[in-house]
Amino acid sequence: MIQLNPALYLSVALVSIVLLVKYLTPWYRLRKQGQKAMEGIIGQEPHWLFGTLTQLQLSEASFLDALKQLNEMGPKIVPLWMGPFLWYLVLVHPHVVKPLLETAEPKDEIGYGFLRPWIGDGLLVSKGEKWHRNRHLLTRAFHFDILKGYMQSFNSCATTMLDIWDSKPRGRTIEMFKPVSLMALDNMLQCTMSFQTGCQTDSGENKYIKAVFEMGETVMKRVFNPLVHPDFLFYLTPCGRRFKAHCDYVHEFDEKIIAERKAYIQKITSNSERMKNDADENQNLSLYMKMSKKNLDFLDILLLTKDEDGKGLSDREIRDEVDTFLFEGHDTTASALSWAFYCFATYPECQEKCRTEVQTVLGNKKYIEWNDLAKLSYLTMFIKEVLRLYPPVFTMARKLSNPLTINRGFGEDQFCQAEFPPPVAGRTLGPGSSFNTPMFMLHRNAAVWPDPEVFDPLRFTPDNSKGRSPYAHLPFSAGPRNCIGQKFAMAEMKVTLSKALQRFRFYIDEECPKPEIQFSIVLKAKKGIHIKVDAL
Repeated sequence: MIQLNPALYLSVALVSIVLLVKYLTPWYRLRKQGQKAMEGIIGQEPHWLFGTLTQLQLSEASFLDALKQLNEMGPKIVPLWMGPFLWYLVLVHPHVVKPLLETAEPKDEIGYGFLRPWIGDGLLVSKGEKWHRNRHLLTRAFHFDILKGYMQSFNSCATTMLDIWDSKPRGRTIEMFKPVSLMALDNMLQCTMSFQTGCQTDSGENKYIKAVFEMGETVMKRVFNPLVHPDFLFYLTPCGRRFKAHCDYVHEFDEKIIAERKAYIQKITSNSERMKNDADENQNLSLYMKMSKKNLDFLDILLLTKDEDGKGLSDREIRDEVDTFLFEGHDTTASALSWAFYCFATYPECQEKCRTEVQTVLGNKKYIEWNDLAKLSYLTMFIKEVLRLYPPVFTMARKLSNPLTINRGFGEDQFCQAEFPPPVAGRTLGPGSSFNTPMFMLHRNAAVWPDPEVFDPLRFTPDNSKGRSPYAHLPFSAGPRNCIGQKFAMAEMKVTLSKALQRFRFYIDEECPKPEIQFSIVLKAKKGIHIKVDAL
């Protein structure tokens, strides 16, 4: 019989203990940091292992009731533990949201990190100097002069969808999200890459469209399934392998389009000495548009824009920003428009006020122009109220890289609405602290909004908006990391809803289930939003 040296057993045991301590020490420190950050914050006592996850089941309809209870317990800051170590301070009031959103602190990697295989290091998830540089470069893509060029796509894509509705029997019930989502993605592909898919009328499924839809759903399912958080486990599953195949296909497609456009730009500008030497980028864009005889799209601008040092974006950066724009732009707009049609049907008096305004501003015009949009004041307030109650991006998470002082919300100030807080109302949080801002809770917080469950577009009149914090209504976030495409989204929604009001009236179908809110990658209805659509 072979006898093992006791010293060997001791050595193995010591090594195991050292590795265990080394692995657990950062997690232990994270837990202690969370406990210290949450001292004095009112909230339910977390389970030692599961945290507050047992109290918040995202797949259950009761989740809405749980959110309301949390708001009642902590109208400014709510403690959230996702297991024994992972924690967030949930900010649901302008007093505590403002100091965080005034920074450019990066998004938390939990959840957002799962998007990286698809959207790379685009503007949504990038940080530091890269984020600052690319944000500056991309801001030019959303200048009013550029957005005006997208009106043709907004009009034509909306008309295609409405023509399909018109071909159906009068009073037909339509589930809104799918056709609106196809319309929004059709718009995004045209505005991003001048790519015509015919996805709204094509009876077959476009491979690119299918890939984009499935990747979005997969990311959200993964967020709420800790078993597949580790990459090596996720990519062993059939769902993970499909996700990777979709990413590879979309990236290959994007790179082909980018290479073709790059060659095209080189070809038509190669003999333009003025364009090569002109330091005025706006002038260069105008010259290119004149030479190409086309409206600029997002890809044109990404390829032509340069920083102060004359350096442009790399091909990989361009691909990442294209995918980010597509991801952020189509599903969010589809969610907002779907809930807007639901609110038209639910509140017929608001629908008629919107229609009357559209008829007054547009008359019989079939093509909506950029200058028309600013005249649609009631429709704008209607959209803002839809976005208050049904924000497509219903939550966002940040993680500190630098210390941050939040001056309100702690101790006695949790329930204080006065302009000046009581003593010891603030706290400084260190790097690594995690925050979550659920706009869905903030927008329904009774401490911020009177009668928060009541749908009332007049909340957003100039008089009623006086004195309201700009951090009370955050469908597009706020501060330096706000949504760069918010004017694009608002213009698209105004065009689509205006053209729909010109042609149809919308009713609730009492035989279909009432929409049940589902927290997917965007705010959806679990069994769809079914609306009766009747031609005028």
